[in-house]
Amino acid sequence: GFRGESETEIKVRELSASTIRLIGSGQVITSVFSVVKELFENSIDASSTNVDIKLDDFGLEKIEVSDNGKGVKKSDVPFMTKRHYTSKFSGMESFLTLETYGFRGEALASLCSVSDVVVITKTKEDDVGSSYSFDEEGTIKNSKPSHLGAGTTVTCRYLFKNLPVRKQYYKTSQRKKDDLRRIEDLLIVFGIIKPNLRIRLRHGSDVLFQKLPMPDTKGVLHSVLGRHVANQLVYREQSLAELQVVLAYLPKPGTEVKTMSRATSDRTFIVVNDRPVQVKELIRLLKRYYMNCHACESSRFPVCYVSIKLPIPDVDVNLDPNKSTVLMRPMVLGYSY
Repeated sequence: GFRGESETEIKVRELSASTIRLIGSGQVITSVFSVVKELFENSIDASSTNVDIKLDDFGLEKIEVSDNGKGVKKSDVPFMTKRHYTSKFSGMESFLTLETYGFRGEALASLCSVSDVVVITKTKEDDVGSSYSFDEEGTIKNSKPSHLGAGTTVTCRYLFKNLPVRKQYYKTSQRKKDDLRRIEDLLIVFGIIKPNLRIRLRHGSDVLFQKLPMPDTKGVLHSVLGRHVANQLVYREQSLAELQVVLAYLPKPGTEVKTMSRATSDRTFIVVNDRPVQVKELIRLLKRYYMNCHACESSRFPVCYVSIKLPIPDVDVNLDPNKSTVLMRPMVLGYSY
């Protein structure tokens, strides 16, 4: 009853550790895209020059991300799948100068909670690599030698095995395709950010995306967007106050609207300090700029690449779990083309 006369008394209880872990993991690992993004960024943070991604059943059956990076030291392996353990920084002082993509120490721990995880890794100091399988708590179940070379391969199987509603949600054909498209978009923009990086994405036996090392950004744009589109982009650069630098590849005036713009912003690439982000105000500015320059009657977003360089303390990347939303000092958004 209203005053608590009910026979069934509701008590406040502490959640079990496994429940807390599963709830938290479901917020970090939200989709196949989120898994690929976290693992791919780990590979970049490990100074990899070659990253290979393989998916089975759009990643719901298996996701495998292999790199040729530094590898994980044997002494660090027991901790890399524990929540809030990270090699990226040691405290708030280093957080203010953070240049890595990952920093929370949550991705691998969360992945262990919602899938079966195996990590194969080898550093240049190791005589032989090692393969480790982990339980849901991120504890090593068993290990064995591996023949793979230097670098790290993370394989997760049966994603969302204990989150049936989430798994069912992503089993629909359209959602699988949408998530796969987001992965391709992510790899395209990282390919532009990192010209020297080799990237390959495979689904089953099909190669969906491949980008070879390129000498510069212009070469990458030709590779990932196609020569016809890239030739219709013009390079702009401007240094602003307080160490701000804006680099942009924008559609040339008079170019084909159908080719150089889209109904959505999926090819309006915005990067802040080499991090792909969504900045709604800047997307609106670019959209308005494009529509004014090309006298568009319907809403169109330009195919473009805009890179903003800022002092690291002027950017807050810790707003959401996937780190794709940032806060910046407002004067950046006043930049006009």
